[in-house]
Amino acid sequence: MKSPIVTFTTLIVTLLFLSAPALSERSSQQQFAGLVREPLRLQVTLSNGQPAMLDAFVTRPAGKTALPVALITQGSTGNAKFDRGVMNPNYLSSTALAFAQHGYAAVAVMREGYGDSSGEAEYTHGTCAQPRHTLAGQQDTRDLLAALAGVRKQPWASADTAVLVGMSAGGFAVLAAGAVNPPGVKALINFAGGRGAIDGKRLCDKPGLLAAFSAYGNGVNVPSLWLYAANDSDFSPTMAQDFYTAYTAHRAPARFSALPAFGNNGHVVMDTAPSAFWWPPVGAFLKENGLPYREQIALPDSPLTAPTQLNNAGGKQAFAAYQRARRYEKAFAVGEDGSWGAAYWARTADAAAAKALSNCNQHHAGHVGCRIYAVGDAIAGA
Repeated sequence: MKSPIVTFTTLIVTLLFLSAPALSERSSQQQFAGLVREPLRLQVTLSNGQPAMLDAFVTRPAGKTALPVALITQGSTGNAKFDRGVMNPNYLSSTALAFAQHGYAAVAVMREGYGDSSGEAEYTHGTCAQPRHTLAGQQDTRDLLAALAGVRKQPWASADTAVLVGMSAGGFAVLAAGAVNPPGVKALINFAGGRGAIDGKRLCDKPGLLAAFSAYGNGVNVPSLWLYAANDSDFSPTMAQDFYTAYTAHRAPARFSALPAFGNNGHVVMDTAPSAFWWPPVGAFLKENGLPYREQIALPDSPLTAPTQLNNAGGKQAFAAYQRARRYEKAFAVGEDGSWGAAYWARTADAAAAKALSNCNQHHAGHVGCRIYAVGDAIAGA
C-alpha cells in the first residue's frame, strides 16, 4: 500500500471488555486485558488557520497515566475511492497494538482526504509529471502536527514525548513533519517511505523526490530509523538507498535497517507483517534513544479452533492466517461445503462480519450458504 494549534477532541465511546479475548458479535472493537482500543475524532485547526477533522483510533494501556505517544499514519493507494471510502485507522491496528504493548498511547491517524478525515488527499491535484512532492510534505506536516497537538490534550497522552511512525507515503509524511523539529518529538520511524512509485522500477519526478528528502534531512535534529524490505515492490533496495543518501547528505541523524523479504510484497511490512518481524530493530532504536522498548502487556494467543467444515488445504491455511493476524477488526465466515471468507481492517466488528460473509458467499458452491464463524478472536455466538 502505497501521509500548532487549538484543538478539542470528541471521543466516541465503545464497549470495553475486562478480559481477553472477548468480543460479542455486536461489539464495535476487539479488546484485550490491560489495553483500551477506541475511535477518536480530532477536531483541529491547522497551522494555515483552516479547521479540519482527522479520523483516528487510539490503542493504549488502560489507566490514567500520561503515556508517550506513538502517532502512526498510513500509506496511500492514490485511488481516491479506496483511500476515502475503504481505508480507515484500523488498517494500522497491528502496528498500534505493538506500540501499545510496549507502553505507548498509539494513535493511528488518517491524514486529510483519507478515511473519514476532512479535506483532500495530498495527491489530489498532482500528476506523475508534477507530483508536488514538496507541497505534499507541507500538507502532511500540517496534518500530523495538528493531530499530535490534539492528542496531547488527552489525559492519557504525554505532552512532551512522542514518536512519529509512518509507512510508504506516511513514512514520507513523518520525515517531512520531523524536519521542523517539533517540540517533544523524540524519534521518527519510516517504514518503506516514499512517494511517486510507478512500477517498482520508476518514480514520478525522482529528482524532485530526492530534493525533498535532502531538504528534510538538512537541519533535522530528530533521529530516524528507516526500514525497507528486500522485496518491496514499490521502492526497490536501490531506490531506498537513494532516498536515504539524499536525506543523510547533511549528516542527519538516521539509521537504515534492511529487512528480509516478506511475503509477496515487503512494502506492506508495517501494517501486515507480525510485529515480531520488525520490532527487533525498532525496539533497539527506541532503547538507544531513551524511549520505552520493553513489552509491558502480552497479548494472548488465539484460542480459536478451526471450523470442522474446512475440508481443503486452502481453507485451513486461510484460517491459520486468521488466527495469527492482529489486523482488527476481522471476521471469518464458513460454509457447510468448505467454502470460506475472511475480512480484515474493518472499522467495526459488524462491518468485518458483513464483509467476511460476502466474501464467503461469492465463492461457495451454491448448495449451502455461509455463516459467520468468528468475529475478532471469539467464536460467533459463543
